[in-house]
Amino acid sequence: MLRALLTLPRPLNCLITFASVLLGGWLAVPTLPPSLLLAACSAALLTGGGNALNDLCDLETDRINKPERPLPSGRVSPLLVRLEAIVLLILGLLAGFFLPPSAVAIAWIAVCGLILYNIRLKRVPLLGNFLVSLLGSLAFLYGGTAVQAPYPATIPAIFALFYHLGREILKDVEDTQGDPSGSTLALRWGKRNARMLATAIFSLLILITPLPVYLGFYGTPYLALVFLLNLLLVYILRTLWQHPARLPHLNQLLKIGMVLGLSAIFFDRL
Repeated sequence: MLRALLTLPRPLNCLITFASVLLGGWLAVPTLPPSLLLAACSAALLTGGGNALNDLCDLETDRINKPERPLPSGRVSPLLVRLEAIVLLILGLLAGFFLPPSAVAIAWIAVCGLILYNIRLKRVPLLGNFLVSLLGSLAFLYGGTAVQAPYPATIPAIFALFYHLGREILKDVEDTQGDPSGSTLALRWGKRNARMLATAIFSLLILITPLPVYLGFYGTPYLALVFLLNLLLVYILRTLWQHPARLPHLNQLLKIGMVLGLSAIFFDRL
């Protein structure tokens, strides 16, 4: 049961959020001050709490789509998951309590957004996808506001918004079989239209990611790594249309793409 409780918050997602916050602050202040480390811990805890809450609200869907997860498999009870989500969210807010007011505001916006998404907007096509993507992009701004310099974090935040939005839409396509309400974007608009929208979003992202180089914000290391990221996205889009049954595998590749994106900006600033 302990292993299930540790797995439920999705440690890899929490680690990516932790790194995103650090990068968002480090772009402005190339050090790791205590406020930035505190913000990164806060964001990781909030992400873990949000993931636990998501699994709780997705229990019926996951019994069909992902029965191996801790909650639908019966390895942990809904009561424990509810307690874990509450504890992680509260700890995340407490960890960010001593940050600048703008960062505290972002933490509260994130918690309210997570609750609103899971309880109300999860089944609202596109709006729910956009909200959870916006919350993902806030990690960079959280780091920037923690060191009171949010502007350098704006570019990765914008890119993250597009990236998360495309990924969230593809996750909807993947989960259509277990959706009891038929209210996700993929079921309302059709799987093909959802794939077309995700393709358009990722294609736009491929086009705009080199722009910071031409505008003088980033240099050659960024361009080289973002080129690899774009090659990965091209492969994912090609496979999405030629072999749509491989969508679960493609969603895993998109996590690798997140690491590539973070690395592109990090190594450019070394």
